Amino acid sequence: MDIESIIRQENNSTKDTLQLKRRLSSLQNSRNKKSLILYQALLANGFSKYFDKINARSEHYYLASIKEATKLNDLSLIIWTQLNYSKYLYFYCQIDKLTPIVLKTMEESSQIDPAKMIMPDETFKFFGWIMSTVEDDSAIKYYKKSLQYMKTPSSDAAGVLNAIGNCYLKNNDLSNAMQFFNKSEAIALKVHDSIRYAKILGDKAIVCEKKGNLNEAASLLKKDIFYSHRFKTDKNEMYASIQLAKILIKLNDTVQAQRILERAGTIASSKSYYRSWLKEIIELKLILLNGKNIEKELLLRRQLKTIEEYLLSTNGNTVLQRSYWLIQKKKYENDAKNIQLELEQEAKSNRIFITVLVLITSLSLLAYYSLNKKLKTKRIKIEKDRLLFEQKLSDANSDINSYTKHLENQNRHISILEHKLEEIKISASKQVEDENVKLQEILNSHLMTEENWSAFKQEFKKQHRGFYESLTENFPELKESNLKIIMLQKLEYSNYEISCLLGVTIDAVKKSKQRLKKKLGGKHDLLFDIISNNN
Repeated sequence: MDIESIIRQENNSTKDTLQLKRRLSSLQNSRNKKSLILYQALLANGFSKYFDKINARSEHYYLASIKEATKLNDLSLIIWTQLNYSKYLYFYCQIDKLTPIVLKTMEESSQIDPAKMIMPDETFKFFGWIMSTVEDDSAIKYYKKSLQYMKTPSSDAAGVLNAIGNCYLKNNDLSNAMQFFNKSEAIALKVHDSIRYAKILGDKAIVCEKKGNLNEAASLLKKDIFYSHRFKTDKNEMYASIQLAKILIKLNDTVQAQRILERAGTIASSKSYYRSWLKEIIELKLILLNGKNIEKELLLRRQLKTIEEYLLSTNGNTVLQRSYWLIQKKKYENDAKNIQLELEQEAKSNRIFITVLVLITSLSLLAYYSLNKKLKTKRIKIEKDRLLFEQKLSDANSDINSYTKHLENQNRHISILEHKLEEIKISASKQVEDENVKLQEILNSHLMTEENWSAFKQEFKKQHRGFYESLTENFPELKESNLKIIMLQKLEYSNYEISCLLGVTIDAVKKSKQRLKKKLGGKHDLLFDIISNNN
């Protein structure tokens, strides 16, 4: 079985999970344990493409593939399944989950001959991505290692050369950066990779900007945006648009900058994992407003606050700083360990190396304590941010719990009133009839009125934001009456309780659910999965 060929073929598969299962059925039915592991990992990728976000099905199959590879004790499969899961976490900005898995995979990759690894080129390239995120010099080492196992000329080779250029760019080594960008551009043009070519133009624009050539930088970015839009690479178009807007602001071309940011904002708003870029876009819009439109500025600042609260718990700077600390700590521990082992071996034949060991260890400790001192301030800020977020989350939980308790009390009150009405109906006196009318009015006042529904819906969206967004995104055809029943069902209310709250019969509730199932057809199972999910 050619594992690499199967993996590369499925990397370009569509979002159709049913078609994917049919294609992978031979792997699922195989008695070969490696085939089953491959099936689980590739199916996880398929669900990731289908849902286009973190989802329970992908998580299940990713972890299952890692577990089975570990049972098989096949290091090459262990490294690949962990890497496959890491790419998923990286793409959706789950940095906290990603960091320990990547560190473990890096350590395990040093224990195997790269020639025996599954797709060593992709493995070392991904390590380069991760280390370049924390601006570590080892990123270039990993990138160059991946080139050794990569076919050239190819789009992949062009991408790695471009990434090396970006590493030099981050270190402000403009000469080396431009040298690698030119190498990458030559290969991209040779293999007709227009998307890669567009990205290279954007990177060259940054070099021009740093050199003060703003007009040339703007021209390159416009070409980048043109190709990105033409080939529907929204993420790159969004990134290039943000860079162009910054340059246009420096050139005082506010009108064109505003137009560019509107398009970038539309793209950034389309995906939840683009919110860090949406934050940057809003900040640039505020710079352009500069107090000229107070009402619009207030609206943007409210949006900015909401995004910052979201990023605090996902891919925000606080999380990235924490992950940076973890990676650096692990790096220093590994460096110190490797240096110590090397010097202990050489010290047997030469005392000079003992002195070197002491010196390097001292320097390592000084560097570690210096870094630890800097991180102490950051850790204090992280803790304050965490406490603030937990307080806000606690407040939100309190609101929805109070509202839920209020609804339960209303149901009990309604039951008492209904019982009372039944007793009153036995009597035929005029006085009793008047009392009956009054009680009926009181009962009606406890039903889910439009005003009560509006208040309840707002509290529900605060507590179950992910669920509500998934609901509206995947089922735009749902009406308000459908949402009422689905949201009450999410809170685990019975048909009887729902009928009391909505002022309808239990049969009416059941028929509404049946009509909803018929209306959604094949999508009804997806709705059930979303309701069952603990988001």
